[in-house]
This record gives sequence, C-alpha cells and structure tokens, in this order.
Amino acid sequence: MKELSEAGVALREQKAEKVIVSQPICYTMRYRLQQLKSPIILGVAGDSGSGKTTYCNGIRRLLGLDLVSTICTDGYHKEDREQRKKSGRLPLDPDANHLNLLTEHLAALKEGKSVDIPIYNHATGKFDPPRPFYPTPIIVLEGLHALYPQLIPWLDFCIFVDPDYAVKWQWKWERDIKRRGHKAEALEQEMLQRMAAYKHWIDFQKINANVVIKICQSQIQQWARHSFNGKLPNNCYRVELILEPGAIPLPELSLPFDLGSILGTNRVPFLLAVIPCCYWGRPAIAIHLDGAISCATVAELKNQIVNFTGVPVDEALPQEEHEMVCATQFTQLLIAWRFLEEVNYLLNKANKLLVLVT
Repeated sequence: MKELSEAGVALREQKAEKVIVSQPICYTMRYRLQQLKSPIILGVAGDSGSGKTTYCNGIRRLLGLDLVSTICTDGYHKEDREQRKKSGRLPLDPDANHLNLLTEHLAALKEGKSVDIPIYNHATGKFDPPRPFYPTPIIVLEGLHALYPQLIPWLDFCIFVDPDYAVKWQWKWERDIKRRGHKAEALEQEMLQRMAAYKHWIDFQKINANVVIKICQSQIQQWARHSFNGKLPNNCYRVELILEPGAIPLPELSLPFDLGSILGTNRVPFLLAVIPCCYWGRPAIAIHLDGAISCATVAELKNQIVNFTGVPVDEALPQEEHEMVCATQFTQLLIAWRFLEEVNYLLNKANKLLVLVT
C-alpha cells in the first residue's frame, strides 16, 4: 500500500509539472499575482533615513501601485516624539516597539485577513488613528526592525539598506530638517546618540537579508589618471549590492552599450563589476556600481522588465528630465529584477501546490 501511495504522489507531481509547463506564456506576472490567495511579503530594514523607501520604489513601479502596498513599522513605536524626549528611549530599541503586535498582523495578512495598522505621523510626531489595511498581492514591510527574528518566518524576501555614516548623516539631515521641520541641534544630538544603538540593535539584521545595499560617496574619480575630465550628476554615490543568487533565473536581460560611444572622449563615466563571493557563510554575488549611466540604457532595461511583468508602461516609466542616471537609480532596477526572480519562484511553487491539492 505504501508503494502505491508513493506512486500516486509521484504521478500527481508529474501532472502538476506538466500543467505548469503548459500554461500560456501570455500570463504575465501581474496576472499571476492577481490570482494569489496569500500575499508575498517583502521586508526592508535599515536605519532611519537610510533610503529604504527609495530602493523599494523600483519594485512598486515595475509591478504596479495597485498590486503593492506598504506597512511602515514606525506606527508600532510605543512612544510618540514628546514621550521619547521624557523617557530618553530610542525607537531603535526593539523593546520600545510593539513587535508582538506586528507579528500578529503579519500572520493575519498571510491568511488574507485585514488588520488595523497603527500610524505614526512624522509631521506632528504623534500617532494618527489606526487605518484598515487589506492585503495586496505584494506587501512591503519597511522599517527599523523589519528583519527581526520573530518576523522572518512571515517574510518571503529580505532587503537591508546599509549606507555608511557620512551618507546616512547627509540624507537624514536633508530629510528631517528640510521636510520634517526638526531642529538642527536636536537632530545632531540624536544622531550621535543613535550610533551605538544602531550597531547594537539594527546592524545585525543584514545577516538574514537576501540583498544588502551598501552606499558610500562616489569614488569613480580615483580611477582617473592624473585628472578627472568626466561629468557626473548631483548626488552620485558608489553602491555595492550583495545578492543571494535566485533559485530560478528569469529570462536574460540585455544591457545595451554602444562600443563606439565607450571609446569616445564624451562617454559618461560608469563602473560595473560583478564578483562571486561568500557573505556570512552563504554564496553571494557582489555587484559594484559607481558613476552614471545614460537614460537610453536605463529606459531599454525598464522596457524589458515591463514587458515581462505586464505593468502599464505609463506607470512604470516616468518621464526623465536628465541625461544621466546615477548608480543608486540604476540599482533600483537590479534589486527589482532580483525580487522578481523570487516572486516568479514563489508563484511557480504556489501553482504547483494548488494543482496537487486540486
């Protein structure tokens, strides 16, 4: 009887594989995501002002804003801004956050249930009333503790954003002073206080990440001989992507370069290196990017990705007003493509299980 049972399971698996293979290729990723019963949850962790939202924007645009929703973990702080001034506690401390409530919410969302998400208002420094949150096919969990151990079981893909201290200081200063109205003296004192807290409570999360994004000031001028004659866009940075290889590769992407233009004197300065490596005991790929790349090259890559995902072109390809795209913007596409690899793998897995149950 056992042998017959095993034979039956093998037959069902074989049929399931055939069904997956025979699916029409016109089923875009967007169509397949719309059929999901349980959402795919992406966790994005990093310090405040580290660029977490920026690096998720590529995923949002290339899959469509209607399929991707975001939960900001700031709403799970236990204290508002005034209360933190009195208590002296930093939101980086996991005990200063309702992580148990967040865990319960993720478990409910995975079952397709709605939850009431707490909202922290950065403009007022207070909590707004909770709002109902209904699961979309893709949920981005974004915040200081998004990759904490108790949350990992509910996450399907993990990203850690890790700019160096000088870049982080610059970004947080511009955001909190110019856009959120914080006082400069208070912000400087907070940043100094956060340094040790970040290393103690936040930094370790990158060990569990599928993608780690390291950012520092551009170093491309150091590669020039004697003097640098190139032209770079404002806010140009060097980016190192540390990627865990995907289980199932997606179709090949072509990176169009004009060799004649590369050999010309007016070529946009750009550095790209891909190096197999080991990161925290796991096989990985380190991708180094610096400088700028032409908008024509980036537009071609976007078109290839859009054709694969099926997102409306007008949503995915906003009008570019500049001639060059810096490495940080180009990195968005690489991260989005790696995430799409994981989505494709999870969709195939879910489809196989559905066929087996049926």
